[in-house]
Amino acid sequence: MDKATWDKLAAAGGIVGVVLFIVAGILYGSPPGVDEDAQSVADFFSDNRDTVLTAVFLQGLGVLAILWFVSALVHTMREEGEGRLATAAFGSFLLAFSIGGMAAITRSTLAYSIADEGSDLVLPLYHLSVVFDVFVNVLGAGLFLAVGGATLRTGFLARWWGWFSVAAGLWLIVGATAWARDGFWSPTGGVSWLTFIVFLVWMLGTSILLTMKMRTATASTPTAAPAT
Repeated sequence: MDKATWDKLAAAGGIVGVVLFIVAGILYGSPPGVDEDAQSVADFFSDNRDTVLTAVFLQGLGVLAILWFVSALVHTMREEGEGRLATAAFGSFLLAFSIGGMAAITRSTLAYSIADEGSDLVLPLYHLSVVFDVFVNVLGAGLFLAVGGATLRTGFLARWWGWFSVAAGLWLIVGATAWARDGFWSPTGGVSWLTFIVFLVWMLGTSILLTMKMRTATASTPTAAPAT
């Protein structure tokens, strides 16, 4: 395959990542609330050991696909002259997904053995994982805001999407305050699910727009005349 084809595949990585995240979320199901007791949390991870581990595995594959997409996105931003924002976007991505990975590893550990052993660590580890999930929002907001700023400055994606990216980034910052111990504003409450939906919509939309941009660029590139 030529470079143009690889560029389009990379841009579409976000679409693949979103699909994998959705499938993983369906498998994972409804997690225990942060106000539930240790036995309820242990029962969830013990009874759903295989599905939790499979869900985390699929999330890992999704992260690989999104990494490919973000690399293409950052490269495009650099080509548009937004090197500083491109660096900020990639740094935000690395920080956010590293913390998200720690949350996933913590849940995997619970499902793998700790929940079955009835350890006193079950509840602290579970709370640690959901705190990671909340904190990751404020780090991930940098990616959304950087892409939004570059889009509004250069128009490398649709400008209305630039405004949406800024709004989504601000919402992620708001979502990082979900530290109530129960209810809508808790780490497992409605605000966190809404923030996750915003993440999926942004990732899917940006990937589609970037893929369309790559296709347009390929179509407009003149074909070299054969040598005579």
